[in-house]
Amino acid sequence: MLLRIVFIFLLSTICSAAMGYTSRTESHIEDVALHDGRHIEVERTVQWKTEFHILDPFFGLPFMPRFETSGPDTFSLKFKHPDTQETITWQGVQHYTPVLLDIVSGVPYLVVNGFTSKETEAIYGCPELPYFYLKYESGFFGKWVAIPVEKAPEVLRESNLSQASRNDGGFFQRVIPRTYEEWNYMYKNEHLNERKVGDCRPPRAPLPQAALPTAKEGIPEILETINYAPDRIAIGDDWSNLMFDQKREGECKKLFRPTDSSDYMQGQRFVNDSTGKKTVPYSKTAQFNMGVRVLCDDNVWFVTHMEEPGKIIISKFTATGDLVYRTSFRNPNVVSGFIGYIRIPSLRSEGGYLYFDWLDFNDSNREWHIKRWLKMRMREPAFQKAEGG
Repeated sequence: MLLRIVFIFLLSTICSAAMGYTSRTESHIEDVALHDGRHIEVERTVQWKTEFHILDPFFGLPFMPRFETSGPDTFSLKFKHPDTQETITWQGVQHYTPVLLDIVSGVPYLVVNGFTSKETEAIYGCPELPYFYLKYESGFFGKWVAIPVEKAPEVLRESNLSQASRNDGGFFQRVIPRTYEEWNYMYKNEHLNERKVGDCRPPRAPLPQAALPTAKEGIPEILETINYAPDRIAIGDDWSNLMFDQKREGECKKLFRPTDSSDYMQGQRFVNDSTGKKTVPYSKTAQFNMGVRVLCDDNVWFVTHMEEPGKIIISKFTATGDLVYRTSFRNPNVVSGFIGYIRIPSLRSEGGYLYFDWLDFNDSNREWHIKRWLKMRMREPAFQKAEGG
């Protein structure tokens, strides 16, 4: 019995140590060509880490040890300055690879490829592209300091340190890019637009929303009221057909384009605008703002309930991006226990009026209960103005 207890204790101790690791270090001498034609010898050291995993022996399975060796992930360099004969070293951190070493006007420079991270910002800085420029400051305590790419010598352009085979989709390239146009990385658009956890770069800010005139408030008249007792039930396609206009919403894809296909924060433009400068409202990014519905027929309609509390705002534009008018109406009186919203497919313009329906509904496990259906109309602002004049 005691032996069994000891065995179980040892077993649990081993299984709780799910991972351990060892490392091996390799060094070699490289002949490195400088930009001015000189050569220096660089001692290049790389550390490989091997992780040891143990799968817990659950469900009657035996121990399953597994070894995983990472690629070369921690580098260091050592060389003599060709002018001063000073021995200079550099020690990197894990996952940052030296790609270029050069001497410019007597000053050593190093370019490192890695990740824009808050953890290493104090060491490498935080450039937009993942290429970090370091300048060596000699002295009793010689040190490498990060410099912005704008202050790096222009000759620091082509990698001269050997690289192991890297299957990274072009994250690293031999000719060192300084702009997105020069970078051939297959996922560079994601790098430009996204900020992953720990990224040291500031969050991307979309362009300010183009100013729109105040919507003129109208007073809709109720043409017909339908109260359902019991509730009218809509499920699946029945509900989708009531609330979504697949044809007109689909037509909008032909009328808008991203301002910059690679930069999601530049908003959208009207395709049919000959000037190419008219911005699409409610699209500070390549997507429309939350709570905005867009319909396209002979005109472009933007419908939102989030611009002013308790109101629906409708903006009518031409297909070329000219504003026709902005109008609004207050939500009808609330039906207790239900949510009210304009029925998007019903919106149309006819004879100087806007026609639309209003539904009061709630959702019970994707089964939509409709309590009230209002059929309404409201004068379009252009006609109100003509009557007033």
